[in-house]
Amino acid sequence: MDIGLELTPERLARLEWATPFVTASVAAIAEAEGIDDVPDSPRTTIPVRDEPYSVLSDPTEPYELGVVEAAVAVRRGQVSPSELLASCLSRMEPGLGAFVQLTDDAARAQADLAGQQPPTGVLHGIPFAAKDLIDTSNVATEYGSAAFAGRVPPWDATVVSRVRSAGGILVGKTATHEIAYGVSTPAVRNPWNTDRMASGSSGGSAAALAARQVPMALGTDTGGSLRLPSAFCGTSAIRPTYGLIPRSGVMTLSASFDAVGPMARSARDCLVLLRVLAGEPPAEPTSPVVDLAQVRVGLADIATPYEVAVAETLRTRGAQIIEVTLPSLQITQAAASVLVFAEAAAEFRPHLQRGAEFAEDIQAFLEAGLAVPVADFLHAQRVRNAIKRDYANLLGEVDVLLLPTSPVTELPHGVSSLDGVPLVPVLTPYTFPASLTGLPAIAFPCGFSPSGMPVGAQLMGPAHSEPLLAAVANAYQQELDWHTYMPPL
Repeated sequence: MDIGLELTPERLARLEWATPFVTASVAAIAEAEGIDDVPDSPRTTIPVRDEPYSVLSDPTEPYELGVVEAAVAVRRGQVSPSELLASCLSRMEPGLGAFVQLTDDAARAQADLAGQQPPTGVLHGIPFAAKDLIDTSNVATEYGSAAFAGRVPPWDATVVSRVRSAGGILVGKTATHEIAYGVSTPAVRNPWNTDRMASGSSGGSAAALAARQVPMALGTDTGGSLRLPSAFCGTSAIRPTYGLIPRSGVMTLSASFDAVGPMARSARDCLVLLRVLAGEPPAEPTSPVVDLAQVRVGLADIATPYEVAVAETLRTRGAQIIEVTLPSLQITQAAASVLVFAEAAAEFRPHLQRGAEFAEDIQAFLEAGLAVPVADFLHAQRVRNAIKRDYANLLGEVDVLLLPTSPVTELPHGVSSLDGVPLVPVLTPYTFPASLTGLPAIAFPCGFSPSGMPVGAQLMGPAHSEPLLAAVANAYQQELDWHTYMPPL
């Protein structure tokens, strides 16, 4: 097996551990249908309208405000940017490990200045955090890895620049699973129970949101890294349509899967931030509204009682609920795994060849990915096209798909596998469909487990249906307020 690196005993041992996961994925799609044509995704025609939002009551503390509520409160003079920032900073609990670096001094100066100016944008005076994969001018962005320690970019990523232009104030950088190649974010603890995992790889951003340390954050998603930690921490996030949000200045793990997306506590807040990231910021904070009587919700065959309860809530608001069968999740996950393994290995091969060292499991997966044969990579691409066709057909029958976010709702902090299987294949079977097809999905909380940990659902839709997804989730959140529950710090 030639992987382009010297086969030392240590490397051979890693390959013996990691290669079976690659070969199993290759074998799973060996007989799967592949097609050469890339089908067009259907586009939704269901209208979504933006309604003005008003703060109905004063919060107990400013840190309880969501993005839209904070934007309205700042505009009305109910809270100043400095007061909002100070309230959020009062929630900083270093034991959570959500942040790897705070920029609080610069943030205070910016908040003071914002308080002296008229609103500069829809996010005027609102604190935000950025995942440690996303470049921030003159602030270290180290990808959560010793291999990139001391890396300080000279300019902002496009998404950071857009949030700043809309008035957002950077509070700091949040922890990521090393180079985003994992779903546990080992440095971060779950605010709901610090003995539990926050998931990842955007675990720091989700934990910071749940703990009310910031009202909004930026994360990334390759195979579920926005949605999984949102489910584990009881927050919301949107994985946007592939290519909608520019990735300039954001670390690449797997180029045909990676997406940057908004993280917040509600669907309404996520959509406002998404529009800023997409370069089309709204003039005023609004709430998305849709006539649910026009919406056909496909309840996936893998739904748990939590998603069934979500469906029943939407049904009471007028939505039509249709039970559907998803395209093979095994084939979807296997094809995605082959492609991500190969793309990540190609991306980081120069670093491996220069002797960069990563965590043992990440190093193993990167080296195993170098051994993916070209023929298997190309077949996985053709299988991907077939799966895209299947989802295009399914989304011609329903408007949105309702499914779980994770097959596991909680895990102990510090674990890296379950019954000997790495956490990536354990946690991603329900998140890879959107990642593989490039279609948008929104994750949102839908209850709590018997042990008191958050549970998350997700809605998936056609390309560029983010407003519809957010409006449906927002309708649910107007009925049930799981997103407002706050963990005790």
